[in-house]
Amino acid sequence: MRRNLDIQQLMTEKIGGIISAADEAYLDHLIETDGVVAAAWDETKQLFGEEDVNDNFCRFDNLLWQKMPFQTDKAVCAELLPLPVLRHKASIRIRPVIWAAAASLLMLLLAAWWLFRSPAITAPALSLTDAHAGVQLQLGNGKILNLSKDSGLLHTGTLQAINNNKTLVLPVSTIPAHMNNESLTLAVPVSKYYTIKLSDGTQVTLNSASILRFPVPFSADNREIYISGEAFLTVAKDSRHPFLVHTPQGTVQVLGTAFNVNSYDSNNVKISLVEGAVKVKNVILKPGEQAVTTNSGISIHPFDESEELSWRQGVFYFSNTSLSEIARVLPRWFGIPVIMDNNHIAGETFTGSLERSQSINTFLENLKSTTAVDYYFDKNGRLHFK
Repeated sequence: MRRNLDIQQLMTEKIGGIISAADEAYLDHLIETDGVVAAAWDETKQLFGEEDVNDNFCRFDNLLWQKMPFQTDKAVCAELLPLPVLRHKASIRIRPVIWAAAASLLMLLLAAWWLFRSPAITAPALSLTDAHAGVQLQLGNGKILNLSKDSGLLHTGTLQAINNNKTLVLPVSTIPAHMNNESLTLAVPVSKYYTIKLSDGTQVTLNSASILRFPVPFSADNREIYISGEAFLTVAKDSRHPFLVHTPQGTVQVLGTAFNVNSYDSNNVKISLVEGAVKVKNVILKPGEQAVTTNSGISIHPFDESEELSWRQGVFYFSNTSLSEIARVLPRWFGIPVIMDNNHIAGETFTGSLERSQSINTFLENLKSTTAVDYYFDKNGRLHFK
């Protein structure tokens, strides 16, 4: 993967509207498959919204300016950059040089923000795009364990854990008394899946390209975890200690239950309830219901458990699924970038299944034989649809 500042620059160019097609495809792939990059992109958009990018060059967020180790005269900045907000691609052709300069300045300000922001909100140095890196567990001191290599009884210095058969168990009896809600992060890269049994007995199975952050032990008041990507949870019942799941679209309050969280698209988070009850934005779900939360609100629908949860058996079912959606699934399951050579085929639909254990070529041939879509791999191993 490119260095962090390179990725930040691509984000800056994307917001400014001057990013090349190749770089945008690369960045979009990272956002779709790497939870750390996705979180950084969401954070960046909050600071520099596309509809407010001109103002954000100088304004930033009040909290951001307070945290900067230097001060910039906003009035001077505004005078230097009296640029219109970009809303149409035609504007890019008219003033490309000015926008390149503006993006360069934005890059410097953005880099400064990343460099000097509070360590408490710094994303973990874990990769979700490299399947060879294996499943990783980052401890509170920053040390990273490779769970794909280390099995059996693990001694971390402060904690003992049992890692066996793609499952990590944190027995409560092994948690030292001096540990005070130490934050651990579990990262499952593309083409992998993994299960962890938390100290309270709750079991969480993470799908490919997903991250779980959790404390050890849980606090005396409640049990809180953070999920990016997709996970299935079987929550241990404990009425005295509420279980809270934080997602990009808000917090799910669990009332002792089994449910699925899909937050691959941070703007469209799906909560699918299998048994028990969960509370999502003041709505209590019943088993068989799915809540879809977006920036504009929440909607409730029934869902097909055999399709929605098939990933736990290593199968992904497509039912009249668009090629654009399929192109988002393949990188997570097989760890390869996908590029659309022709946007006109993005709406092509496919019905069938994708098995994690099968060769991707088998799936691609099935796709080719039932749609008007063809494919090829370039010299860098990237999959192209045409």
